[in-house]
Amino acid sequence: MSGKRKCGAALIGIGILTIVVSVIWVLEVANGPGTGPKTFAERRSYNQVKEAVHEAFPLGLACGLAGLGLALLGSRLLRQTQDAAGGN
Repeated sequence: MSGKRKCGAALIGIGILTIVVSVIWVLEVANGPGTGPKTFAERRSYNQVKEAVHEAFPLGLACGLAGLGLALLGSRLLRQTQDAAGGN
C-alpha cells in the first residue's frame, strides 16, 4: 500500500470519526449533565435544553463539516492513487 493510499484511508477514517464525535457531542449537550434517568425534579426545562443546543450547534456543525471535508479529501487521494495505478 502506497503512502498516498494509506494517507487517504486514514483521512477517511478520521473524517468519519470527527462527524460521529460532533454528533454525539451535540446530543450530550442536549441531554444535560450527568448520566442515567432523571427524576421529575432533576429534569431540565425545554428552554434550558433549547438554549444549550443553540449554543453548541454552530461548533458541532463546523466540526461535522470539517470531518466531511477530511473524508472527501481522503476519497480524492484514494481515487488519484487508483487512477495512477491504471485502475478503473
